[in-house]
Amino acid sequence: MPNPVTSLSAFLRDKENVHAQFIKYLFCGGITFVVDVLVFYLMAWIVLPSLRDGDPFGSIITLMGGQIRTVSEEVLLRNFVFNKITAFLASNTVAYITNVIFVFNDGKHQKAKEVGLFYALSTGSFLFFTWVSRFLIAQFNWQVTWAYFFVFICAMVTNFTMRKKFVFKG
Repeated sequence: MPNPVTSLSAFLRDKENVHAQFIKYLFCGGITFVVDVLVFYLMAWIVLPSLRDGDPFGSIITLMGGQIRTVSEEVLLRNFVFNKITAFLASNTVAYITNVIFVFNDGKHQKAKEVGLFYALSTGSFLFFTWVSRFLIAQFNWQVTWAYFFVFICAMVTNFTMRKKFVFKG
């Protein structure tokens, strides 16, 4: 019977098989997601308020005895973008580190160019999907949480494809 530790170690080192890459990317994306969610929602709740009454996350905070500070729509939309930027910087750093360690082969470009491309593509994706989120919130009255999760999934698939094709070796 194969040793599970050896099998796991081999799986984690395999950066050639696209299916293994995608599974590991989803796992690393999960870690990145947790960082993004923690930073964003702590900011949205405590630092720069950007949750509406009735927001699912706001409801959880209220159930736990916390309070949501209500702000005007203009302030909410501005704060939303600043909170997204802060969460993006934290989570994208985690994404780069975990992608290099577990998912993709680096070396397609020199390190500085690789990091630059990684952040440039991530920034483009971030700007586009932040705009989509803001549009969904402002024009269709989506709750912040629903817009946040919807674009996170879209961005994850887009970023995997872009990073695989343009930043890393296969």
